[in-house]
Amino acid sequence: MDRDIVTTQPPERDYVLGTTGFSWNVRRSNGTGGFFSVSEGNRDRRAAVVKALALGEADRTDVWETVGNGVFWPLGRFRPA
Repeated sequence: MDRDIVTTQPPERDYVLGTTGFSWNVRRSNGTGGFFSVSEGNRDRRAAVVKALALGEADRTDVWETVGNGVFWPLGRFRPA
């Protein structure tokens, strides 16, 4: 995955992996800068990544990870070309 690609707003319906510092959460973008919570409180980052990628693949959307305040980079691309 090319980590040089970043965005400040993941497209609508894409999944976003983020952390609170103590746990990992999977959220879904509503396309206007807001998110819906899908999975919360996973202490294992690897398990949260697997969950986010599985959701993205099943829904054929992309998966992003929060890398700063309002900055995201891609974890997986499942959107049809």
